[in-house]
Amino acid sequence: MKTIIKTETLNNIDTLQFTSKDANKLLFLQHGIYGNKEKIVNLLGVSFVKLGYHVIGIDAYKHGSRIEEPFLSQDKDLCELETMDVVKHTANDIKNLFDNHFKSTYKTFDIAGISMGGLTAYYLSTITKDIDHLIALISSPKFLEAAHYHFPKERQILYSNSEEVLNHVESIDPSRRVEDMTFKTLIMMNGLEDDVIPYEQSESFYNRHKDHFNIIYKTYTAEHKITKAMHEDLLDLLKKVMEANNE
Repeated sequence: MKTIIKTETLNNIDTLQFTSKDANKLLFLQHGIYGNKEKIVNLLGVSFVKLGYHVIGIDAYKHGSRIEEPFLSQDKDLCELETMDVVKHTANDIKNLFDNHFKSTYKTFDIAGISMGGLTAYYLSTITKDIDHLIALISSPKFLEAAHYHFPKERQILYSNSEEVLNHVESIDPSRRVEDMTFKTLIMMNGLEDDVIPYEQSESFYNRHKDHFNIIYKTYTAEHKITKAMHEDLLDLLKKVMEANNE
């Protein structure tokens, strides 16, 4: 299968697209903090095209081709204070891209996100009803818990806007708005040795909601990175999910 690569600016956002003449499903592929669309699409895009996807990558808000501070200088504290603004803004960008440019061709879409990209996918599930399969890799649906883990009280007191930021995080936390989350299947993959986003955050969500949602949850002996085993398992799982749904 030949992969067709194209770049296109839509809604004033640069997109990188991998597709084929046989594509019949749409997948947004979203990178993590400090990343960009080129890295993630070049890394994973072809494997998804082989499953029949039209793959789209965009740079997260204030990343890549639309880089802005504090992500340009990568000041850790300032970036963490703005991460959820990036998540919310990027999720709305993806929703608008789908609604304005792809919904007439693909009635629904899948989204796969790594780390911060997974946060974006989780939040996106609360603002659209058009997601089929949500794939969150080394990520967490528990935004407030993740924020407190990354930004403990001894660091919060150093910044006057910490309370405002945490209130905002709580207001968009999908785990606190479960009734708004919409998808057919959720695939969660986490590393047991991940000290950036601990697997326990996903595991507790899974244990609490596995009877309500169709969730596939897997863990790996890994740190905060996508392993070969994760990638291979994900492709196999997607094949099985597609076959079960006659996709």
